[in-house]
Amino acid sequence: MIITPTHHDAPLENPDAAELLIREARQKARRRRLTVGVGLLVGALVIASLVIKVSSGFAKRGPSSSLGSNARSATSPGLPVGPYASLDLAGPLAVGSNGRLYVVDVAHDRILVRLNDGRFRVVAGDGRVGFSGDGGPAYKADLTKVSQIAFGPHGSLYIADGARVRVVNARGVIRTIAGDGDGGQVHRITSGTPALTASLGSQLSIALGVKGQLHISTVQQLLRLTTSGQLVSLAVTVPPGSMADPAAFSLMQIGISGHGIIDESGGNGWSIWQRSALGVMTYVGYARGSGGNWPVLAQGPGGAVYADTGSEIVRVERKRLVTTFEFNKVRGEYFSLSNFAFGPHGTLYADDLAGDTGFQAHQQLVSVSGTRVRLLWQ
Repeated sequence: MIITPTHHDAPLENPDAAELLIREARQKARRRRLTVGVGLLVGALVIASLVIKVSSGFAKRGPSSSLGSNARSATSPGLPVGPYASLDLAGPLAVGSNGRLYVVDVAHDRILVRLNDGRFRVVAGDGRVGFSGDGGPAYKADLTKVSQIAFGPHGSLYIADGARVRVVNARGVIRTIAGDGDGGQVHRITSGTPALTASLGSQLSIALGVKGQLHISTVQQLLRLTTSGQLVSLAVTVPPGSMADPAAFSLMQIGISGHGIIDESGGNGWSIWQRSALGVMTYVGYARGSGGNWPVLAQGPGGAVYADTGSEIVRVERKRLVTTFEFNKVRGEYFSLSNFAFGPHGTLYADDLAGDTGFQAHQQLVSVSGTRVRLLWQ
């Protein structure tokens, strides 16, 4: 077998050729070193860029324990907040989409949010009774007799503030969207009336529809706010022979199911009524047969509307009320149910009446998840 040598094995007949090969080898080595160096430099720049981005993001968010007035960290209370405050008298409740509990401090006409550590911070209201602050931070505004709060689909907080409805947007700015502030005689509102000029009276109830439309109940009327800022009157018809006198029929608390069905507490007794698409009211049942406060209504699990009876939470169905939770005693103490709201995962929040003579010395705010009951404030 004849083996043909390669050019590396062959004798070099020309010394200049040998020198040329050496120079070529050195140039190739330099090019390899340059390529490796550039690669390392690019990699270092990429890593440095990532470090800067991460550091910058952390600096913007701050540590998770930081809760500045515009905090948006993992423990952020959601809406921008003002100072820390104590809760003195728990009233109406609402739960944001992030699970935060918001409570009206009735004693100081302000709205607080409960933090993970059990403390509260002001979301709206500066503790002074009055009307001011539109266009500015909600926690610096004056509020008057807040009777209900509710969250819209985009995280805005709606407030029944005396004879007005106001809203706090995601940036914490408050503005009035309905009502002229006249808390005296309730006037019949004509469809198409600009919402800011309407005399709604001071007994307002609010609820958000499936598509986020604001509905307002004014004792006499059921109204819907249009995107152009006008009020539309919705038909409310009580058929003859019903469980209420059509001439004396009143609308007190409103609830809207996930299917758009409107429920109302009222009539001429402490009862629950359901409105059809044509506005016909059908009696469902007595929620508070022995009187007391008007039943509070709120949307809960499955999009159903729930109501309180003073000692129970009942689900509103067609022609009947179904008991879902009893509040005869909570943590071994009597509990006279006053306000309630559901969280996004079905957790129930409730407070009881203050100064319920003969039963309790302190008002309570609790959460109920399954069979577990937690005391949140007393």
